[in-house]
Amino acid sequence: MSGSFEVYMHSCTGRDLSDFELRLLCGAIVRDAPFDQPIKTEQFVEPIPETRFELNVVPQEPIIKLSKKKYVDAFFESGELQLGCFNYYRKYDHTEIGDNQEGTATLLAKTEDFGIIAGKYGSGFNQYMFCTYIGIPDRETMENLECDSGFIINDPIGFSNAIAESICAASSTFGRCVYHPHKAILGFPKDANSYKLSHESGKIVTAAQHFIKPERYSYQKEFRFLWEQSLDVNERKIFDCSSARQYCSPL
Repeated sequence: MSGSFEVYMHSCTGRDLSDFELRLLCGAIVRDAPFDQPIKTEQFVEPIPETRFELNVVPQEPIIKLSKKKYVDAFFESGELQLGCFNYYRKYDHTEIGDNQEGTATLLAKTEDFGIIAGKYGSGFNQYMFCTYIGIPDRETMENLECDSGFIINDPIGFSNAIAESICAASSTFGRCVYHPHKAILGFPKDANSYKLSHESGKIVTAAQHFIKPERYSYQKEFRFLWEQSLDVNERKIFDCSSARQYCSPL
């Protein structure tokens, strides 16, 4: 299963690169600079290794869904839960909640046969998303996100599995987002072909690519849930997720 796949830049070196060359290449891609034009040293970018991301790992801190009271009440009373998606947040006109770069990231991969595969790609558009907060939120954060209530997800595995079943998801992933000045990740795929540009090119990095956010959003301390669908998801949708209530409790 795969949704739409966007390609903004794509290249293959045919050989391994030094750290200097890797940061140069990454900086050029992040800034949409032509490969044949030099960039300044201060524009170099260090990609984050995908090993820095902890996916499907239950954290010690509480996971809290911040929301408006009427939506929290609806969830516990009838099981109604709204799930978003990358396309929805791309179009959302709100400086704190919307992000027109959702789903897009600069990916680089060290391979055995093709050297470095690199590019800027967009993917994950066939996934429903649920954004939560990890830790104890302060009043300012809640005000910025226009929330006055919320609920605690006591069992993220049970919660994720219950929703996956409710919406017939093919797979699910959850984890805390990593914040960085640039959305650039270094992967280490076991099997990758640079000469075949397709949906598979977007998999040179693991699902970590969907858990990196610009540093300016770091105060949000996002813990993200994703559920894969067979086709693209273009809008938010309310589902009956009654079975997920048992894994949650009101604030």
